[in-house]
Amino acid sequence: MLVLTRKKNEGIIIKGRDGDIRVFMIDADKGKVRIGIEAPKGYTILREELLGEIEDANRLSAIDNLEKVKKFIGEGSERDKA
Repeated sequence: MLVLTRKKNEGIIIKGRDGDIRVFMIDADKGKVRIGIEAPKGYTILREELLGEIEDANRLSAIDNLEKVKKFIGEGSERDKA
């Protein structure tokens, strides 16, 4: 992990094959830091706490879709037990 100290309006550049990502400090006040992130198209930027929520929602959706598929094909019906 790289740990840096940045002042307001200072930033860092993350060099990449598909383009550079720029992260810069906008403001710091009362224990909070505001940062700005500029990235090329094709990058998804998420708050870390949202990533878990998205993964959970995707898992629940997959389970729900599996149940719908099972009902559609008749898996687990009385006909299958005979």
